[in-house]
Formats: sequence, structure tokens, C-alpha cells
Amino acid sequence: MSPKNSCLSAIAAALLCSTSCQCQYGFIGTVNVFTRSSLPHHNNSLRNDLSRCRRDNTILFQGQSNIITPRPILEAKTENNYIVASEPIIVDMQNRGESSTCTTEVEVAAIQRAKEETVPSTWSHALQRFFIREPGPSLVLLSISGFIYTRIQSSMPFSIAELSILASSIIVWWIQEYFFHRILLHSSFQWIGKSIHRTHHEKTYFHISIDPPELLLGWLFAAHFILKSVLPLHYCLSATIGYALAGLVYEWSHYIVHTKVRPPSSSFFLSETLSRLFSQMRDNHMRHHLVDDRYWYAFSVPAMDDLFETNPDVKEVRKSNGTVKLRKLI
Repeated sequence: MSPKNSCLSAIAAALLCSTSCQCQYGFIGTVNVFTRSSLPHHNNSLRNDLSRCRRDNTILFQGQSNIITPRPILEAKTENNYIVASEPIIVDMQNRGESSTCTTEVEVAAIQRAKEETVPSTWSHALQRFFIREPGPSLVLLSISGFIYTRIQSSMPFSIAELSILASSIIVWWIQEYFFHRILLHSSFQWIGKSIHRTHHEKTYFHISIDPPELLLGWLFAAHFILKSVLPLHYCLSATIGYALAGLVYEWSHYIVHTKVRPPSSSFFLSETLSRLFSQMRDNHMRHHLVDDRYWYAFSVPAMDDLFETNPDVKEVRKSNGTVKLRKLI
């Protein structure tokens, strides 16, 4: 190799080492570097120099990588279980490379927060996320449409008895929803449902909360086949439709109250009654998450807490606990 080429190789290697060190220590900026495999094969000297200058915990990104962070809000639990904000940290958001530079719990938390998608704050964003980006709710809606079509095609006429069965299936959902939450998801024994629900509670209040499609569809069709075993087909279809609609309303409502979407004014597309119900559901669920999870189990019908005496005075609960439970919303 000529002296000129050797000089250029040394300069290039030095620049790459400098760039990789900036990546390692979190300087903000945009860098263009290349992996060893992308270097010209005939320039073995430069490849060797690059290998020697690269540290084990240094990451070289192929192509262009933006080392950025939108000032993530981190959280850390103190010894009193209060949630506090910690310092922002500069972390790489893309193409982690061959090794990890995460050496502290703060960095791990920052990366986890960075990976979480933005919680919707508008109705259009919320609807798009629920019905388009998540397959579960759309598949449930499609299944309900199939049940409705099948019932319409049936030769059996509609009756008051069938309407009563449909209404009863909705009420059954409301009762099941309350006791499943209170007795099973907050049970004293360990099972997978309780573990998943505990994770839901450990997250900040505003987050994406949508059940996976296998759970939604599995629950729906299990209920359908149980109903089919005890009811005539046309009654079974109506009961399934009512039960599934109540479940879908719950799934949407639980999702929307965990977003940053505000209740619309009564002059918008919701009536005053529905707008008030939305606010009541959110307030009730916030108390369950942020004040004391031993109360306020109801969701679709907040009055269920009044019926089963799990709607105490908030001030009395805080007073009996001896402290105000502090949790971050975001």
C-alpha cells in the first residue's frame, strides 16, 4: 500500500473510532458509519484497523442512524413505592447492533419507554388504533356481523322471548365482568390471569390496553358453543350477539379510558347521558388504579360498585390507608 493510502486509511479509522465513541457516550447527533462487511474487500488494512479500534461495547450502525430521544419520562419506585421522574437519558432508538450498551436500570427503563407507542389523545387516533392497527376488535366485530347475518337468514321469527334472552345476555356480561375482575383478577391465589392483570396495574395509567385476538375470539366462541348446548339455534345466536356486543363495548371502553382522549361535549356525537357515563367510567377506573385497587371493580356499569358496596368515599379510603397513593399518569 502506498504512503498516501496508508495515511488515508489511518485518518478514516480514527474518524470511525471517534464516531463510535460518540455513540457509546451518548452524544446527540446524526452519524454515518459502516460495518466491516460493507467495506471494500481489497482494503484489508483499513478493515484490520477498524477491528482494532472497535471496542467490545461499542456499536457501529450500518448506514445512517439517528441517536435521539424525545425526552422520555422515566419512572422509578422509591422505598415508599411513590413514583418519581428521573433524569432523561440519550439512548439509541434504532438498530441496536451486535451488543448492548445498557449498563444501568435507568437505561433499560429509558429504552423500554422509548419502545412504547404513543398513547392516543384524539378520537380519530384512538379509533384507528383500536379498529385498524389491532386485529382483535375488528375480528370480533366481523364475528358479530356473521352471527347477525346468520340470524337474519334463519326462518324462525323474532319474538319477545328472544329479545329478553338478548337483553339477559348483556346483563350476564355486566355481572360476570364485575365478579371476574373482583374475585379472579384480584384473587388471593396465583394464576396467569392475575399475573397479567398485575402487570396492567404496574404500568402508568395512560397506556395501550387491548386484549390479544386469541383471547377475544377464544372467549367469544367458547361462550357461543356453551350457549348452543343449552339453547335453540336462533336463541343461541341472539344471546351470543348480545354477549359479544357487551364484551366489545367493554373492550373499547376500557381501552379508551386508559388513553388521553377527553370526553366529547354533549353537543358532539355522544348524547349528554353517554358523555356523563364516559366520565363516570373513567373516574371510577382511575380510582381503582390510582387510589386503592381493593375497590371500584365495576366498569361498564359503575353502579355495580354501589350495589356490591365497593364504592367507598375516596377521602375515607385515603385516610384509612394513612397516605395518599401517588402514581404517575404518564
